[in-house]
Order: sequence, then C-alpha cells, then structure tokens
Amino acid sequence: MNTIQDWLQRLNARKTPAPDWQGQHHLEALRLIEQVGTGVTWVELSRHRNGFIREIAVRTLCEQPSPESLNALIERQNDWVPQIRELAVQGVVHYLVPSCAESLLWALEPLMALAARHRADHGPVLTKVRAVLQLPENRDQVHAHFLTRQSKAACYLFSLLLDSDPAPQALLRDALAHREVTVRLLAIAACQTLSVEDARPLLLGALAQPGAKVRVCAMRALLPLLDDPKPVLRTALLDAAPSIRNLAHWMAARNEVDARAVLSERLAQPLPTGKREWLGVLGLAAELNVELPGHWQVQALQGACASVRKIIVRRLGKDQLPELLNALDDPAEGVFNAAIAGLDALAWATIKHELDTRLARDWHHLPAARRIALFGVRPQWQQVAFLLARLDQESERMAFWLRQLNLWCHRQYHVVDHTTSRAERSLLIERLQALAERGLLDRDNVSRIV
Repeated sequence: MNTIQDWLQRLNARKTPAPDWQGQHHLEALRLIEQVGTGVTWVELSRHRNGFIREIAVRTLCEQPSPESLNALIERQNDWVPQIRELAVQGVVHYLVPSCAESLLWALEPLMALAARHRADHGPVLTKVRAVLQLPENRDQVHAHFLTRQSKAACYLFSLLLDSDPAPQALLRDALAHREVTVRLLAIAACQTLSVEDARPLLLGALAQPGAKVRVCAMRALLPLLDDPKPVLRTALLDAAPSIRNLAHWMAARNEVDARAVLSERLAQPLPTGKREWLGVLGLAAELNVELPGHWQVQALQGACASVRKIIVRRLGKDQLPELLNALDDPAEGVFNAAIAGLDALAWATIKHELDTRLARDWHHLPAARRIALFGVRPQWQQVAFLLARLDQESERMAFWLRQLNLWCHRQYHVVDHTTSRAERSLLIERLQALAERGLLDRDNVSRIV
C-alpha cells in the first residue's frame, strides 16, 4: 500500500498541470487510501464510484489473497471499465489451483452470479473453476460442501460432481436425500441414465423421502423398471399425498390392481396409528366414494390430528347431524369451517332447532369469526327472526340486540331468501317497521330492505 501511496503522491506533485477532474480523482483516491484500516476496507473501495479508486483497490486485492478478496475480484470481472476487468481476471487466475478449492467453494454465489451474465469473456475463468473443483483430490471436499448447500449452489455442485463421477451411485443416493428439492429432482433424472439394476434401489429409496413432487417423479421413473409393480401400486394407493394416489389410480388400471380391493383389505386391518396412515385411507375412501365403517369414523373424529378430523367432517352426511354439530366445538378452525360447510348444505328445517339453541346459548361466548360463520348458515330472514326473538327474550339486553338489528339492516342491500315463507317475511317486516316508528331502529336502513 505504501507503494501505491507514493505513486499517488508523485502524481499530485508533478509540475505538469493536470485537468481539474483528474486532479480531484487523484486527491480523492489519496484521501480514501489513507483511511484504509480505520473504517474503510479494500473490498468496499473495489465498489467505489470512482474508477481510479476501484483500480487501485483491485490491484491491492490481487496482492492480498483471501476469500473476501476473491469475492471482490470475481465481482469486478463484470466492471464497466475494461482495465479493471482485466486486472480482476489476472487476480482470480491465482486462485485456480487445487490448494485454493476452499476459497472457490466459499465464492460460489458470486461465481454463479457471474455465469448468469452469459458473457463470452467470463467463459475461460468459469471453465477453469469447474475444472479445479472436479479434480480428484478436491472431490471429498466438494462433496461435503454439496451436502450442506442449498438452492443454486447445491444444484451447481451436484452437476459438477456428477459430470466427473464414473460410478455416481453413492452421489445419487446422497442427492436423493438432499434437503434441496431441485437437487432431488435432478438426481431422479440422472437415475434414469443408469442400468436397471443400479437405478431400481435408488428410486425405491427415493419413494421413502419426503416431498410428494419428488416421490411422484421417482414413482413414474421406477414403475417401468419393475418386474411386478403391483406391490408398489398397492402401497401408493394408500399414500397420504393425493398426487401419489392419483398416479397410482392411473397406473392401477393398466396393471390389474383393484383399488377398491386394496381399500377393503386395509379396512379389515387394525386402525391406523399415525397421521399419514389416516390421510391415506381417508383419501382413498373419498376418491372411491366408499363410506368408512362406523368405528373408523368415531376413532377419526376423536383423533388428535386436526387434518384427519377435518376430512371426516367433510364426509358427514345429513343423517349424521349430531357429529356435525359436535364438530362446531372443535378447537381447530379447519374442522369448524368444514362443519359449517356441511351444515350449510343441509335443509334449513332439519337444523333450525339445533342452531337456534346453540346460537342462543353461545352468542356472547363465541369468538367473533365463529359467531359470524354460524349466524351466516341461517337464511337471511331467519337471521333477523333470531335477533328479534333474542330481543324479546333478553329484555335486560335490549340495547345490545337493537344494535345488532341495526347492524343487520345496515349490512343488507338486497335480501335473497328462498327458504322463509312470504307470511313469515311479512310478520318480520312489520316488526322492523314498528321498531323504526318508535325510533329504536334507523328508518333509512329499514326502508331500504322492506
């Protein structure tokens, strides 16, 4: 750095007059260089707006090898000043040796950002980086980094390792268990280039990994390789993931597998013990429109898993009204919403008494969202009928129920109700008009809906 400072000082000491802008650039560079180590770093200066300062920073970083310097040099290969780009390339070349593999792995993100530019002058450096990382002496180190990386870096390292591995079975086994979904999908595609004997165990192992998207691809690649795909299809028909079951349904008909027989066989066995088992059986039963035995439904409704309870509640029919009403007390919002949807599909006459009783009992205790949902199951004129009934029965809370009636009238624009009879509607309208005439309800709100 002293050499650079001396050079700048000599430039400023020249007697030959320099243009003002050039002198200002020299002075700015000298001031910033004097601040290095006291809050300013060479890496920061390599991004300075002043090209003269960036050039000095790049020259210095070339003489101070480190992972941080390498990152900055890679970034400067895309500089808009040709001289700086050339200096940066010369600096990166020093890292293109086997002993610097760790630094290259540390700089993967800027290297991939450089590759994304798709510039021809970046090609030679990127090719040499790939060649260094593919060297046999660096393979274990690169493989270890691959297992911990995510996103584009993991995909890049997988491609790099795969291209240089003559026997990739071990790599593919690790890739199929990688936490990056894209890597697992790439590994499944690579498995299809192997022999049947090598690909089959790898794809079978992939079926046990999480992620329905990956398992669908693995199953699609595996089935043509199996001498007898029926066991895999029977298992897949009871999978928790709908996409797996859909593929199994499609392939079952082509392989003489009866989905109904698979379901019947499973229903004859003991009840599931885990969430995924429950989801598989319930999903297949719903797809085949098969009603579950009573003890299965009871156990599912009493289970600890909300997603299982929700599926069962969705399948409850009009003859299972007590179970639907009990589901309204479920702490899980998904189960409650499924019960509301089930009640909404039933005839109003069959649920009127139970809903009246429940709303009258729980109105003041229910959370607002649940109260609104339960109230919304009622036909619109039945909503106002309920509010008027509460007004009559809770005279001590007259102001509260009048406010609810006012809010109901205010929210209405065009009342559509094909359930309430004309005679009952007339009586309700008369009650509203009478309250409005007494000044207890807003006249404009009432006149708009009657």
